[in-house]
Amino acid sequence: MRSQWVRVLCGWACLSLMAGAQCAKDNRENPKGGILVTDFTITGTQTVSATELARMTGELTGNCFNDDTDEIGERVRALFQNRGYFLVEVKSVKLKPGDPLGIPKPVTMEADVVEGPKFRLAEISFRGYHAFSGDQLRQQFPMKTGAVFEREKVAAGLESLRKFYGTHGYLDMAAIPETEPSSNAMMHLSLTFQEGPQYRLDKVEFVGKKEMISRLQVQWKLAAGTVYDATYVDHYIEANRDFLPGGFGRNDVQITTDCPKALVAVRLVVDPAEDASRLQLKDVPCEDTHDQAK
Repeated sequence: MRSQWVRVLCGWACLSLMAGAQCAKDNRENPKGGILVTDFTITGTQTVSATELARMTGELTGNCFNDDTDEIGERVRALFQNRGYFLVEVKSVKLKPGDPLGIPKPVTMEADVVEGPKFRLAEISFRGYHAFSGDQLRQQFPMKTGAVFEREKVAAGLESLRKFYGTHGYLDMAAIPETEPSSNAMMHLSLTFQEGPQYRLDKVEFVGKKEMISRLQVQWKLAAGTVYDATYVDHYIEANRDFLPGGFGRNDVQITTDCPKALVAVRLVVDPAEDASRLQLKDVPCEDTHDQAK
């Protein structure tokens, strides 16, 4: 009888632990599955200090992920590349489950890693650009020459470039990065630009009752015919929260581009009940005009 009660109490305790498992950061696609990293060990490195390894393992410990060793291996790779080990090789990732019935499943993780040399930035070069100067483009990157070549800072620079071009109407800009490591652990980064057309605002439309949208129309300052600023809508929404319905956000704004004409149309659906058309507007890419001409 006693052993039966022990099993019952253990069952309650186990359920309690499973229900209480929390993710410091949740990276799972399915909240009803995945793993929780309770402990993380890195082996195989030669030059990384124990302090730095502890920082890296701490970045993943306590977090939840999809139960996918390839995906987790890429996250481990990013840990090293964010510290300059650009050519790092993650040889294996092993997951040892604790409670297989846990949701998420608690695991201890071990990664065997060869870190390779620690790279620093030699230079950043730009190709194919016309709209701005090389100095203006270089200012978008937070890395100085000689600094550790960090993956996150490269990504931040690319995002800064996208926003910079977007504020000047270049909505289709793409910057293709290429890296060239040298034998002295210096990294050359080159970016090839495809700038696309510079868009201008064609028209802006407010959908809603007249008394509701009249004040909003007055607050819209980006005039038709001017260079379109991709950040303007977000700033406009934030500045006019008091006049917009509760919960109004970017999903309530339809933005369409006509690439051949380099025009942007903006439609703010302030009151969905007044949206008689309910049309799903579509962009007009430049490729369509070439296909039609054929």
